[in-house]
Amino acid sequence: AFANVPDQPTLDELAPDRVGGITVHDPRWKAGVPRDVGSGWDFDDVRDHYLASLFEVDPAELRRVEPERYLDLSRAVTGEVMSEVFGEWRRAASCCGGGLVLWLRDLRPGAGWGLLDHSGRPKVAYHHLRRTLAPLAVWSTDEGLSGIIVHAANDGPASVRARLRVALYSDLEVQVGEVTRELELPPHGAVAHNVEELLGRFVDVSWAYRFGPPAQDVVAFSLERGDGEAAELLSQSFRLPAGRPLSREHASRLGLTAILSPTGDDVVVLTVRTRRFAYGVQVHVPGFRAADDAFCVEPGGERSIELTRAESGSVAGGGTLTALNLSGRVPILSTDTR
Repeated sequence: AFANVPDQPTLDELAPDRVGGITVHDPRWKAGVPRDVGSGWDFDDVRDHYLASLFEVDPAELRRVEPERYLDLSRAVTGEVMSEVFGEWRRAASCCGGGLVLWLRDLRPGAGWGLLDHSGRPKVAYHHLRRTLAPLAVWSTDEGLSGIIVHAANDGPASVRARLRVALYSDLEVQVGEVTRELELPPHGAVAHNVEELLGRFVDVSWAYRFGPPAQDVVAFSLERGDGEAAELLSQSFRLPAGRPLSREHASRLGLTAILSPTGDDVVVLTVRTRRFAYGVQVHVPGFRAADDAFCVEPGGERSIELTRAESGSVAGGGTLTALNLSGRVPILSTDTR
């Protein structure tokens, strides 16, 4: 179980008297963190264990020196761990019959077990898990020396025809391999393919043999319907064999841009484009809620996300993007000239 960190607006509400919001050292923070009765540790500590192990940072030092960065990485790590675990359990060859999410919604303000905060706002962890558990989903498992297995599942009552596309990138930008495979996903069914079998050659895709530097540092898995620019993205996931790209780059180097286009009174569409791989992109538009968040964008690709008005009277006339490998923020532009 994890103490899942909510987004900054929720933390700001916990400490309206403090500029910049609550800190993890504040008693009001700890009051919202669950712990086992009689234990000398709480679920912040459990989260910090995985933060150190998977993101290769010192949580205590990061918390002291860069508290905002600490919170950003802490939001991401619990979602990534839960997504990986449920992906392992969901694969067709798993003997696990399913798993339980301990808590959907926090009972009190703070970093509780919930995937939603106490007011019902989705946390970053929610979006990671929602993508992995979607009725139609693509994901992967790292099988070590046996490479990477890509899985696709259809939990719906009707069969689905789709195209699986696997793309490999070096230096977070340069495509070094791509393969597509037409799939027929049966109702309540799943398929699995070894990536190197799909490619038809050995590329040490999981970088397990380590004969030299990794040949690819991003592997993108996409489930699509249709062709060309009109292709509909049904599901997408990524694997990072050389580790998470945590070096922060300027927006001009990433090539990250964002444009809002109104489609109705309460809904706008955000289009995010990038030249290099964008990792852990979050949308910050006051008064609007993104249908997807904390997502990645494939090198040279784009994502379109619906934003729904969450607060009456809010106008989608600005906002910013952040990403875990972005230095600073990217302003969101608008095509609405009214």
